[in-house]
Amino acid sequence: MNGADYDIVCLKRDFGIHFHRIFDTVVAAQLLGYPATGLAALLDRHFGLTVSKTLQRDEWFRRPLTPEQVTYALTDTRYLIPLREILKEELRSAGRLGWAEEEFTLLALREWTRVPFSPEDFWKIRGSRDVGRREQLILRELAIVRDHHARETNRPPFKVVSDAVLLSVAKLKPRNAAALKRVRGISSLMMRRLGDDLLSAVTRGLEASEGSLTAPPRGERRRYDQGASKRLDALKEWRRKRAAELKLDPGVLSPLTYLQAVARANPSTVEEMLALPDLSRWRAREFGKEWIEVMGKS
Repeated sequence: MNGADYDIVCLKRDFGIHFHRIFDTVVAAQLLGYPATGLAALLDRHFGLTVSKTLQRDEWFRRPLTPEQVTYALTDTRYLIPLREILKEELRSAGRLGWAEEEFTLLALREWTRVPFSPEDFWKIRGSRDVGRREQLILRELAIVRDHHARETNRPPFKVVSDAVLLSVAKLKPRNAAALKRVRGISSLMMRRLGDDLLSAVTRGLEASEGSLTAPPRGERRRYDQGASKRLDALKEWRRKRAAELKLDPGVLSPLTYLQAVARANPSTVEEMLALPDLSRWRAREFGKEWIEVMGKS
Protein backbone atom coordinates (compact mmCIF):
# COMPACT_ATOMS: atom_id res chain seq x y z
CA MET A 1 0.00 0.00 0.00
CA ASN A 2 1.06 3.59 -0.45
CA GLY A 3 0.14 5.95 2.39
CA ALA A 4 -2.03 3.28 4.01
CA ASP A 5 -3.12 5.00 7.23
CA TYR A 6 -6.41 6.52 6.05
CA ASP A 7 -7.28 3.54 3.83
CA ILE A 8 -6.78 1.12 6.72
CA VAL A 9 -9.03 2.93 9.21
CA CYS A 10 -11.76 3.49 6.60
CA LEU A 11 -11.77 -0.12 5.39
CA LYS A 12 -11.97 -1.31 9.00
CA ARG A 13 -14.76 1.12 9.86
CA ASP A 14 -16.88 0.59 6.76
CA PHE A 15 -16.28 -3.05 5.82
CA GLY A 16 -14.77 -4.75 8.87
CA ILE A 17 -11.55 -5.51 6.99
CA HIS A 18 -8.59 -6.08 9.33
CA PHE A 19 -4.97 -6.06 8.24
CA HIS A 20 -2.15 -8.19 9.61
CA ARG A 21 0.75 -7.98 7.17
CA ILE A 22 1.23 -4.82 5.14
CA PHE A 23 4.08 -2.95 3.48
CA ASP A 24 3.64 0.80 3.20
CA THR A 25 5.89 2.33 0.56
CA VAL A 26 5.55 5.83 2.07
CA VAL A 27 6.74 4.67 5.51
CA ALA A 28 9.58 2.73 3.90
CA ALA A 29 10.70 5.73 1.86
CA GLN A 30 10.53 7.99 4.93
CA LEU A 31 12.73 5.62 6.93
CA LEU A 32 15.20 5.57 4.05
CA GLY A 33 15.40 9.36 4.09
CA TYR A 34 13.90 9.92 0.65
CA PRO A 35 13.30 13.63 -0.03
CA ALA A 36 9.93 12.86 -1.67
CA THR A 37 7.77 9.89 -0.68
CA GLY A 38 4.63 10.23 -2.81
CA LEU A 39 3.94 7.45 -5.29
CA ALA A 40 4.64 9.67 -8.31
CA ALA A 41 8.08 10.54 -6.93
CA LEU A 42 8.86 6.89 -6.16
CA LEU A 43 7.79 5.73 -9.62
CA ASP A 44 9.93 8.41 -11.22
CA ARG A 45 12.93 7.55 -9.05
CA HIS A 46 12.87 3.79 -9.54
CA PHE A 47 11.13 3.25 -12.88
CA GLY A 48 11.67 6.52 -14.73
CA LEU A 49 7.91 6.84 -15.00
CA THR A 50 6.22 10.25 -15.11
CA VAL A 51 2.71 10.19 -13.69
CA SER A 52 0.38 13.13 -14.19
CA LYS A 53 -1.31 14.34 -11.02
CA THR A 54 -4.13 16.08 -12.86
CA LEU A 55 -6.57 13.23 -12.22
CA GLN A 56 -6.04 13.05 -8.46
CA ARG A 57 -8.98 15.30 -7.68
CA ASP A 58 -11.40 13.73 -10.16
CA GLU A 59 -14.82 12.60 -8.94
CA TRP A 60 -13.91 8.92 -8.94
CA PHE A 61 -17.40 7.77 -7.96
CA ARG A 62 -18.72 8.79 -11.40
CA ARG A 63 -19.16 6.01 -13.96
CA PRO A 64 -18.10 5.07 -16.48
CA LEU A 65 -14.43 5.86 -15.87
CA THR A 66 -12.64 7.48 -18.77
CA PRO A 67 -9.75 5.62 -20.49
CA GLU A 68 -7.37 8.14 -18.92
CA GLN A 69 -8.75 7.37 -15.45
CA VAL A 70 -8.42 3.62 -15.98
CA THR A 71 -4.79 4.03 -17.04
CA TYR A 72 -4.13 6.26 -14.03
CA ALA A 73 -5.73 3.75 -11.62
CA LEU A 74 -3.75 0.85 -13.09
CA THR A 75 -0.50 2.81 -12.79
CA ASP A 76 -1.41 3.55 -9.17
CA THR A 77 -1.18 -0.15 -8.32
CA ARG A 78 0.77 -2.15 -10.91
CA TYR A 79 4.20 -1.00 -9.67
CA LEU A 80 3.57 -1.46 -5.93
CA ILE A 81 4.89 -5.02 -5.65
CA PRO A 82 8.17 -4.43 -7.53
CA LEU A 83 8.52 -1.16 -5.61
CA ARG A 84 8.10 -3.07 -2.35
CA GLU A 85 10.96 -5.40 -3.30
CA ILE A 86 13.26 -2.48 -4.10
CA LEU A 87 12.47 -0.62 -0.88
CA LYS A 88 12.66 -3.78 1.22
CA GLU A 89 16.17 -4.50 -0.03
CA GLU A 90 17.24 -0.90 0.62
CA LEU A 91 15.83 -1.10 4.16
CA ARG A 92 17.66 -4.36 4.75
CA SER A 93 20.94 -2.91 3.46
CA ALA A 94 20.50 0.16 5.69
CA GLY A 95 19.76 -1.98 8.78
CA ARG A 96 16.31 -0.40 9.04
CA LEU A 97 14.03 -3.23 7.93
CA GLY A 98 13.15 -4.01 11.56
CA TRP A 99 12.18 -0.37 12.09
CA ALA A 100 9.86 -0.49 9.10
CA GLU A 101 8.27 -3.81 10.03
CA GLU A 102 7.34 -2.50 13.47
CA GLU A 103 5.87 0.64 11.92
CA PHE A 104 3.85 -1.51 9.51
CA THR A 105 2.48 -3.54 12.42
CA LEU A 106 1.44 -0.41 14.31
CA LEU A 107 -0.11 0.99 11.14
CA ALA A 108 -2.23 -2.13 10.63
CA LEU A 109 -3.60 -1.77 14.17
CA ARG A 110 -4.94 1.76 13.69
CA GLU A 111 -8.63 2.33 14.32
CA TRP A 112 -11.09 5.07 13.39
CA THR A 113 -11.10 7.43 16.37
CA ARG A 114 -12.96 10.48 15.08
CA VAL A 115 -15.92 11.33 17.30
CA PRO A 116 -19.30 12.18 15.69
CA PHE A 117 -19.84 15.76 14.59
CA SER A 118 -21.04 18.26 17.16
CA PRO A 119 -22.22 21.80 16.34
CA GLU A 120 -19.51 23.05 18.69
CA ASP A 121 -16.92 21.60 16.32
CA PHE A 122 -17.15 24.89 14.45
CA TRP A 123 -14.54 26.13 16.93
CA LYS A 124 -12.03 23.91 15.10
CA ILE A 125 -12.36 26.06 11.97
CA ARG A 126 -9.31 28.21 11.62
CA GLY A 127 -10.17 31.84 12.29
CA SER A 128 -13.35 31.06 14.24
CA ARG A 129 -11.96 32.69 17.38
CA ASP A 130 -10.91 35.83 15.55
CA VAL A 131 -14.38 37.00 14.47
CA GLY A 132 -17.25 38.53 16.41
CA ARG A 133 -19.92 36.59 18.30
CA ARG A 134 -22.53 37.14 15.59
CA GLU A 135 -20.17 35.74 12.94
CA GLN A 136 -19.44 32.79 15.25
CA LEU A 137 -23.16 32.03 15.54
CA ILE A 138 -23.46 32.06 11.74
CA LEU A 139 -20.38 29.89 11.40
CA ARG A 140 -21.89 27.33 13.77
CA GLU A 141 -25.03 27.12 11.62
CA LEU A 142 -22.96 26.84 8.45
CA ALA A 143 -20.91 24.00 9.95
CA ILE A 144 -24.13 22.13 10.74
CA VAL A 145 -25.29 22.49 7.13
CA ARG A 146 -21.93 21.29 5.80
CA ASP A 147 -21.94 18.21 8.03
CA HIS A 148 -25.49 17.34 6.95
CA HIS A 149 -24.53 17.48 3.27
CA ALA A 150 -21.29 15.58 3.91
CA ARG A 151 -23.22 12.71 5.50
CA GLU A 152 -25.89 12.74 2.80
CA THR A 153 -23.35 12.54 -0.02
CA ASN A 154 -20.81 10.39 1.88
CA ARG A 155 -18.06 12.93 1.29
CA PRO A 156 -15.48 14.51 3.60
CA PRO A 157 -16.74 17.88 4.88
CA PHE A 158 -13.83 19.79 3.33
CA LYS A 159 -14.93 18.51 -0.09
CA VAL A 160 -18.41 19.90 0.46
CA VAL A 161 -17.30 23.40 1.46
CA SER A 162 -13.87 24.45 2.69
CA ASP A 163 -13.31 26.07 6.08
CA ALA A 164 -12.12 29.24 4.37
CA VAL A 165 -15.35 29.59 2.40
CA LEU A 166 -17.50 29.02 5.48
CA LEU A 167 -15.56 31.70 7.33
CA SER A 168 -15.97 34.13 4.42
CA VAL A 169 -19.72 33.53 4.34
CA ALA A 170 -19.96 34.11 8.08
CA LYS A 171 -18.07 37.38 7.78
CA LEU A 172 -20.01 38.72 4.79
CA LYS A 173 -23.46 37.53 5.98
CA PRO A 174 -25.08 37.30 2.51
CA ARG A 175 -28.89 37.51 2.64
CA ASN A 176 -29.69 36.52 -0.94
CA ALA A 177 -28.35 34.41 -3.80
CA ALA A 178 -26.72 37.35 -5.57
CA ALA A 179 -24.71 38.25 -2.47
CA LEU A 180 -23.78 34.62 -1.83
CA LYS A 181 -22.47 34.23 -5.39
CA ARG A 182 -20.05 37.07 -4.76
CA VAL A 183 -18.36 35.21 -1.90
CA ARG A 184 -14.96 34.02 -3.05
CA GLY A 185 -14.90 30.24 -3.39
CA ILE A 186 -18.65 29.80 -3.95
CA SER A 187 -18.95 27.95 -7.27
CA SER A 188 -22.03 27.62 -9.44
CA LEU A 189 -22.22 23.92 -8.49
CA MET A 190 -22.09 24.86 -4.81
CA MET A 191 -24.87 27.39 -5.38
CA ARG A 192 -27.10 24.74 -6.94
CA ARG A 193 -26.45 22.14 -4.26
CA LEU A 194 -26.09 24.26 -1.13
CA GLY A 195 -27.13 27.81 -1.89
CA ASP A 196 -30.51 27.78 -0.17
CA ASP A 197 -29.22 25.88 2.85
CA LEU A 198 -26.27 28.23 3.29
CA LEU A 199 -28.54 31.27 3.15
CA SER A 200 -30.91 29.69 5.68
CA ALA A 201 -27.93 29.04 7.96
CA VAL A 202 -26.92 32.70 7.73
CA THR A 203 -30.46 33.73 8.68
CA ARG A 204 -30.53 31.38 11.67
CA GLY A 205 -27.18 32.67 12.81
CA LEU A 206 -28.33 36.28 12.56
CA GLU A 207 -31.46 35.50 14.58
CA ALA A 208 -29.83 33.28 17.23
CA SER A 209 -29.35 34.58 20.75
CA GLU A 210 -25.76 35.42 21.61
CA GLY A 211 -26.37 33.70 24.92
CA SER A 212 -26.58 30.36 23.09
CA LEU A 213 -22.95 30.63 22.05
CA THR A 214 -20.70 28.43 24.18
CA ALA A 215 -17.14 29.36 25.05
CA PRO A 216 -14.42 27.81 22.88
CA PRO A 217 -12.91 24.63 24.36
CA ARG A 218 -9.64 24.98 26.19
CA GLY A 219 -6.89 22.49 25.65
CA GLU A 220 -5.69 20.37 28.54
CA ARG A 221 -2.89 22.16 30.35
CA ARG A 222 -0.14 20.18 31.98
CA ARG A 223 1.53 21.42 35.12
CA TYR A 224 4.80 23.04 34.15
CA ASP A 225 7.77 20.85 34.99
CA GLN A 226 11.06 22.69 34.62
CA GLY A 227 13.08 19.47 34.68
CA ALA A 228 10.95 17.86 31.96
CA SER A 229 11.18 21.03 29.88
CA LYS A 230 14.99 20.98 30.03
CA ARG A 231 15.08 17.29 29.19
CA LEU A 232 12.79 17.86 26.22
CA ASP A 233 15.02 20.67 24.92
CA ALA A 234 18.01 18.35 25.17
CA LEU A 235 16.20 15.57 23.35
CA LYS A 236 15.08 17.92 20.56
CA GLU A 237 18.67 19.06 20.08
CA TRP A 238 19.76 15.41 20.00
CA ARG A 239 17.06 14.72 17.39
CA ARG A 240 18.21 17.59 15.21
CA LYS A 241 21.81 16.39 15.11
CA ARG A 242 21.03 12.68 14.86
CA ALA A 243 18.51 13.21 12.08
CA ALA A 244 21.14 15.04 10.05
CA GLU A 245 23.60 12.17 10.62
CA LEU A 246 21.08 9.54 9.55
CA LYS A 247 19.71 11.70 6.70
CA LEU A 248 16.19 11.43 8.09
CA ASP A 249 13.46 13.98 8.68
CA PRO A 250 13.49 14.76 12.43
CA GLY A 251 9.79 13.90 12.72
CA VAL A 252 10.44 10.49 11.15
CA LEU A 253 13.38 9.79 13.43
CA SER A 254 11.19 10.50 16.44
CA PRO A 255 7.85 12.31 16.59
CA LEU A 256 7.73 15.09 19.17
CA THR A 257 5.07 13.22 21.17
CA TYR A 258 7.56 10.41 21.81
CA LEU A 259 10.22 12.81 23.06
CA GLN A 260 7.66 14.51 25.30
CA ALA A 261 6.65 11.18 26.82
CA VAL A 262 10.28 10.26 27.52
CA ALA A 263 11.08 13.69 28.96
CA ARG A 264 8.11 13.52 31.34
CA ALA A 265 8.81 9.96 32.48
CA ASN A 266 12.61 10.43 32.74
CA PRO A 267 13.37 6.68 32.70
CA SER A 268 16.77 5.57 33.96
CA THR A 269 16.94 2.34 31.93
CA VAL A 270 15.90 1.20 28.48
CA GLU A 271 13.63 -1.38 30.12
CA GLU A 272 11.71 1.42 31.87
CA MET A 273 11.50 3.26 28.57
CA LEU A 274 10.11 0.18 26.81
CA ALA A 275 7.29 0.13 29.36
CA LEU A 276 6.05 3.58 28.31
CA PRO A 277 2.73 3.20 26.46
CA ASP A 278 3.29 6.19 24.16
CA LEU A 279 6.58 5.09 22.66
CA SER A 280 7.41 2.81 19.72
CA ARG A 281 9.61 -0.12 20.71
CA TRP A 282 12.25 0.16 18.00
CA ARG A 283 13.06 3.76 18.85
CA ALA A 284 13.52 2.87 22.52
CA ARG A 285 15.76 -0.08 21.66
CA GLU A 286 17.74 1.83 19.06
CA PHE A 287 18.16 5.18 20.78
CA GLY A 288 17.10 4.66 24.41
CA LYS A 289 20.62 4.69 25.83
CA GLU A 290 21.43 7.88 23.94
CA TRP A 291 18.26 9.55 25.24
CA ILE A 292 19.03 8.59 28.82
CA GLU A 293 22.55 9.95 28.47
CA VAL A 294 21.35 13.19 26.88
CA MET A 295 18.73 13.77 29.59
CA GLY A 296 21.29 13.07 32.30
CA LYS A 297 23.40 15.96 31.06
CA SER A 298 20.51 18.46 30.83
